[in-house]
Amino acid sequence: MERVAIPVFNTRVAPVLDISNRLIVVDFEDGQEVDRRELSLEKMSLLERIEALSRLEVHCVICAAISETMSRLMENKKIGLIRGVVGELDKIIHAYLCNRLDDSCFAMPGMLKPVAKKIR
Repeated sequence: MERVAIPVFNTRVAPVLDISNRLIVVDFEDGQEVDRRELSLEKMSLLERIEALSRLEVHCVICAAISETMSRLMENKKIGLIRGVVGELDKIIHAYLCNRLDDSCFAMPGMLKPVAKKIR
């Protein structure tokens, strides 16, 4: 099973992971979504956010923007990162399943395509 986390604002990828209040955690198995749940990040420090991701055994985080500090903390915990992603949550999940997140339609303005930093 693979577990991916996406910070959200309303129904879209949140602008910045570091200050997002909500996180959607999605489990995939055999190329299908098998579970989805929401986690509140409200009032959590960066370290608390990283610990929550680690406890949940998240393999990868898909986000729009992230600070260098949080990126390094994630790397230390062996959590993969795909940054520079924008769009509607359901479309992002579908693109991830279809290995299409590098399409320019999902890239933040000014970027040619999202940047993946796979750890595991």
